[in-house]
Amino acid sequence: MSGTLVAAVCLLSLAMGVWAVALTALDRRVGRASLVALAVTELSVLVMVVAGFVDVARGARPADLATSIAYLVVAPFMLPAGAFWAMADRSRPSTLVLAVACLAVIVLSYRVWVLWQVQR
Repeated sequence: MSGTLVAAVCLLSLAMGVWAVALTALDRRVGRASLVALAVTELSVLVMVVAGFVDVARGARPADLATSIAYLVVAPFMLPAGAFWAMADRSRPSTLVLAVACLAVIVLSYRVWVLWQVQR
């Protein structure tokens, strides 16, 4: 697993999370620009997931393979779930759900990278 790729995913997720918190502070809802930025972030997550599964197919075995695969399977669903929730619930705090989803992507990505550093 490439540390550069994980860092890019984490930075994009962090930027999107900060944007979601700013939207909440300004009492704005998730709009088209937010969804485009979220799509770019999701694309980076998908690239990380594909790279992880390619590494597994090539024979790389992280310390805990089952947990690593579970993180890779769950990661792409975090941002769409947060966006769906933020779009469905039009109250002010609903945008914070998107920030929490971005934080979850950061944690999942970092955990995958940490597990990948210890090879069997």
